Amino acid sequence: MPNYPLLLRPDNFPAVGVLQKLLNRGGARLTVDANFGPRTRQAVIDFQRPRGLRADGIVGLDTWPRVSALANLPIMDCVDVWDPLLVRDTEAPLQGVGGNPSVIGGMCNGVEQAISMIRSASPGNVFLLRFHGHGAPGVASVATGQGELDPNSQERSDIFSDPRILSMLAGLRSIFGPYGCIQFMHCQTGRGRAGRSLLSRIADVVGVPATAAVDDQFGLGFGNLPFGYNGPTVTVVPNGGNLAGWARSLPDFPGMSVP
Repeated sequence: MPNYPLLLRPDNFPAVGVLQKLLNRGGARLTVDANFGPRTRQAVIDFQRPRGLRADGIVGLDTWPRVSALANLPIMDCVDVWDPLLVRDTEAPLQGVGGNPSVIGGMCNGVEQAISMIRSASPGNVFLLRFHGHGAPGVASVATGQGELDPNSQERSDIFSDPRILSMLAGLRSIFGPYGCIQFMHCQTGRGRAGRSLLSRIADVVGVPATAAVDDQFGLGFGNLPFGYNGPTVTVVPNGGNLAGWARSLPDFPGMSVP
């Protein structure tokens, strides 16, 4: 059973653009813009109905494996388990659908540990890398052993401004395929100027779009907690690019019969 992204209206981030490309290989004629609007929802329903899937227009555990069949789109997760609740609400559900999350927590070199684990576990051609933890505007926690659950912690809020950390992050460039993107599943990480600044630094260094939530993340129901966003998001494309333009530039998937 594969891992999956939860995608539904009105999501607007890179994974939706990849979904639109997948739907188009089966005959949909969507404008690829990474915006899950009414036409994309209808295309999902049109895909679900003849395959006996629940025709709800939501791409989740049952629909993602079918719509992405025969496409090589690995998903990786990195979970900060400094907070035991993340073990229950994030690590366990990911494992329950066949995911194998990299787990970090309480280490004095948490960022370096996380990057090393991701690189060693990467199958290559990664489509989606998700980070799970606690956040605040412009903050995505990675365990440092320095009280990082405090949103006012200087260590935590400035960690991605450190040239050494940014240099480490550049090591992730090699794991991504042509559809690669990063999602931060933390509360409020993308909020305001600080959020956009954080995402911009990461996108430019890693070379793929970075997305984060604007509001608190309470999940979309039991079992969906790690897989999708609750509310609006912000995405920054490397080098000041445009999300819709990035989505249009994605390579097409070869046309084929999808089971």
